Amino acid sequence: MYTDSIAGRGAGRFVPAPGLEAGQAALRPARMAAVVVAGMLAGCANPAPLQNDTQTRMVPTESAFVMPAVGGPEVTAVLEQRFSNGTQQDVLLATSASTPGQNMLRIQIFGPVDSSLAGNDKLRAGFLPARDVKAEMRKLIPGVRMETSAFYVQNNYGPFGYAVGRSSSGDTCLYGWQRITSTGMTQTLIGNKGSIQIRLRLCDSGKSEQQLLQSMYGFRITASFKDGNWNPYGEPLPPDTSFGRGGEPVYPVSASRYETVTEPTPAPPRRAPAAKRTVKAAPPPQLPEPIGPLVPPPPGPDVAVTSGASPAPGAAKPAASAPTVPPPPL
Repeated sequence: MYTDSIAGRGAGRFVPAPGLEAGQAALRPARMAAVVVAGMLAGCANPAPLQNDTQTRMVPTESAFVMPAVGGPEVTAVLEQRFSNGTQQDVLLATSASTPGQNMLRIQIFGPVDSSLAGNDKLRAGFLPARDVKAEMRKLIPGVRMETSAFYVQNNYGPFGYAVGRSSSGDTCLYGWQRITSTGMTQTLIGNKGSIQIRLRLCDSGKSEQQLLQSMYGFRITASFKDGNWNPYGEPLPPDTSFGRGGEPVYPVSASRYETVTEPTPAPPRRAPAAKRTVKAAPPPQLPEPIGPLVPPPPGPDVAVTSGASPAPGAAKPAASAPTVPPPPL
């Protein structure tokens, strides 16, 4: 309704009638319900995508943070998991053993993680006590009695520890662990931060302890944080003071013996070639001595050969004549 003189309202404005305004107010709940129903129908038509809550994903093998030694086990897959304080990768390795479990080279890199890519869980940093290392071995190499090495060893990244055992099926298993971090005065409040954890699980049916341990010396770490304060390796050490100095001869010598944790598997004894057996011919059977009087031979030819004489060489032997049988008496 349009009015020209209504108190409190300007001329020329549209003023709804009281009944019309009440009807619109009554329709508002129905309209809201229609919007809700339409939204529900749209949600049924376009269902929400399935979300994966785990932070583990498979990445290409060339994206591995660590690579095994040249000539070592083949890399079959790489599983990556992101945490709030670092990233973990399990580099799965080929195996020929029958021991349950998966050969792998695990690396955990701690550092300034991108918050948009970080996970919700947190990795445990720092050195692990011996009981935790043994718990890891029991989980990754079940049913194999592992013996921890008492020898001090180190690779290009520093000292590490390892244990060796043999399964009931004859497989040789090795578990190695290492923590790489700058120590002492090399780590400051603003520099040389971060750390790296390494785990190696290997079981093989045809390799010795020494061959498996070489994998702890030959792996290469290929990843790092692009941050000037991240440096778990510390400052490089100066060369040996004896290098290049007179009176300090250096000889090309190496370790004379490789110490092992387990008893080396003895090589199968070499069987000597069988001796040739000489078969002797059996002697001819012995005939029994004749019993009774000697019977003279039948008469020979007319020309008899005297005893001890032999016919002339080339002479024809006389034909043997039949014995003469006398006629019976009349």
